[in-house]
Amino acid sequence: MSDKPLQMEEASVLRKPVRRGLGWLAALCLCGLFLAGCLVAAQVSQSAPVTEKKTESASYSFEQMIPEGMGKPVSVTIARADDTFTLVAEDGAYHLENDTVALDAHAAGEILACGESILARRRLDGAPEDYGINAQSTRVCFRYENGSEFTLRLGEAVPTGEGWYAAVNDDATVYIVNNALAKTLSVDKLSLYAMPDLSEAFTAQTLLKVTIEQPWKDTIALARVTEANHFNTKVELTEPIHYPANSERAAEIYLDMEKLQPAALADANGADEDWGLAQPVAVLTLEDQTTTRLTIGLTSDGYTMRINDDHAVYTLAADAMDFLGSLTVPWLAEQLPGLVMLSQVSAMDVTAGEKTLHVDVDQPNGKYQINGKNIAEDTFLPVYQQTIGLLIERYVSTPEQTGDPRLQIEYTFTDGTQWTLTLAEYDEQFDLIIREECACFLISRSKTDALIESLFHLQEE
Repeated sequence: MSDKPLQMEEASVLRKPVRRGLGWLAALCLCGLFLAGCLVAAQVSQSAPVTEKKTESASYSFEQMIPEGMGKPVSVTIARADDTFTLVAEDGAYHLENDTVALDAHAAGEILACGESILARRRLDGAPEDYGINAQSTRVCFRYENGSEFTLRLGEAVPTGEGWYAAVNDDATVYIVNNALAKTLSVDKLSLYAMPDLSEAFTAQTLLKVTIEQPWKDTIALARVTEANHFNTKVELTEPIHYPANSERAAEIYLDMEKLQPAALADANGADEDWGLAQPVAVLTLEDQTTTRLTIGLTSDGYTMRINDDHAVYTLAADAMDFLGSLTVPWLAEQLPGLVMLSQVSAMDVTAGEKTLHVDVDQPNGKYQINGKNIAEDTFLPVYQQTIGLLIERYVSTPEQTGDPRLQIEYTFTDGTQWTLTLAEYDEQFDLIIREECACFLISRSKTDALIESLFHLQEE
């Protein structure tokens, strides 16, 4: 065996303690350097200038800002750069000083309740001006039954979101109060007003009459029919014509009236000229047990509304007045001018020129006679359906002329009363539909001709 490998192993063993000793020495040197760095940093920190204006103390204990024994406030004045108002509690209710508009009791009560207890989250060092508390700041002055006052001045919001800076009276001490308090006391005056609930005055089900006035258009009035009639009419047009209304479309208008709820208060004492009300787009008169008058204006921001003669002006939802687009007499009118309930009819006398026809009706028993001759029910009913199925086609508010009658149907009802439907000559294309005092709808002459042919064909059966 050679001696060389043995010598190399011995050398290696001898070198290991030397390297271990150097490692400990290096560690000690690094620790020394770190301690020296810390000392230097401390010296630099002590000598560096303070640049922040708002130096906060380390006091985190909650502190009652309102002196003990103040009780409940009876009023509060909130003064801002752009507005000042005084909220008063009196006889269990709230009102604004020199104002008669009803208030939201919950919102008003929350503001006055703030004057019973205000807790500061902590105190701060520095001048109030450093925290946005100055002459333009919101001032909230609570007054109590004993005549004492407490004023809170609100500054800026704390950047961290912790709360708001505030001061008491004219003291220099600055506090942090919570966000909820600052939000309540920063409320806009308009948000205190109660929104009137028009459903207390009327609903779609209780409305008796709706009158809609628009500039440069005919006034339209709808009224419920309170008595039973031979036409099963529930609602009728009373302006500009007296005529049965389409029940479904009239119901839509009544439901549209329920949408006319104030969205927000625009002005507690608004002038007509400022809110598009001097020349309103519509005036609605809604009659229930009481009468409600709504004046509707239009501004660049949308629709506005005044209720009766109140001073307040409200905004409306963007779609609240959409119904005006379809509101026309032809759209609201009953589309079937000859719609007569057969169960109410005892006889019909038909005249077309020199031709006449008498029909006896006994609908409960399914018996019908034409000029004294029995006729099958399945023969008569299709013709009667044709009679009541006549559709209005055009509306003429002031007919230019009325010619001779082309077809006249006189109904005798089971109670002995009579009613007449007349189709009279109008022009080469249309006949005029005449129902009692209403003569403003047209029907094609071809449809009149077809009905005449069907009616007089019955006597040939």
